[in-house]
Amino acid sequence: MTALLPRSNLNEQVYETLRSRLLRREPGAGAKLSLHELAAELGVSRSPVHHALTRLVSEGLLTVQARRGYYVTPVTHDAVVEGYDVRLALELHAAEASVGRLDSSQLGRFRQLSDATEVAISHEEWDTTNAAFHEFQIDLADNALLSRFYRELTVNLLMQVIRGGRLEGGEYLVTEHRAIVDAFENADLAAVRTAVRTHIETGQRIALEAIERAGGVL
Repeated sequence: MTALLPRSNLNEQVYETLRSRLLRREPGAGAKLSLHELAAELGVSRSPVHHALTRLVSEGLLTVQARRGYYVTPVTHDAVVEGYDVRLALELHAAEASVGRLDSSQLGRFRQLSDATEVAISHEEWDTTNAAFHEFQIDLADNALLSRFYRELTVNLLMQVIRGGRLEGGEYLVTEHRAIVDAFENADLAAVRTAVRTHIETGQRIALEAIERAGGVL
C-alpha cells in the first residue's frame, strides 16, 4: 500500500492530519475513532497513529475509554465555563505578578502582538496571532510552570472547534486586546483586571452562544 502521507517526520504528519479533522469536527462529537482504520486509510503503521491519538487525548480533543477506544470529545457548556474560569485565574495571577514591573521593550512587544491580531482579524492567521498575544501576556509573569499550564489549557484549543474557521465578534476582541495593553502600559493593575475579565467574558459568551445554536454540544 502506498502511504498517503510523506514519510519524513511521519508522527507529526499523522498528528497534524488528525488534529485538523477534529478541529473541523470530522467526525463529529462523540464519534469513535479506530486506530486500525485510520492507519489503513492513511497508509501508515499503527505506531504513528497511536502516537497522534495519545497526543490528541492530552490536548482534550479526544477522550480514551479503557477497552473501548478513542472518542471525539464533545464541546459542552460546562467544559467552556470551567475552562474559562481557569483561564481567568491564570491571567489574573500573571497580571498581579507583572503589572508595574515591565520595561519598555516588553511593553513594546506586547503592543506589537496586539496590533498583529488586528491585522489578522479577517485572515486564517487569527488563531496564531491571538495565541501569541495571550501567551506573551502570561509569559510576562516570568513563571515557566504558569506558562506551560496556560499553553496546555484545553479551552484555548476548543475555541478553534467552536469557531469552525469563523471569527464572531472579532472587532470587540481586538478592542479588548488594546485595552489590556493600555492598562499594562499605565501600570494600572485595577484596569488590567477589569480589561482581562471583560475579554474573558466576551470569549466565553461567543463560545456559549455558538454551543446553544448547535443544540447544546459541538
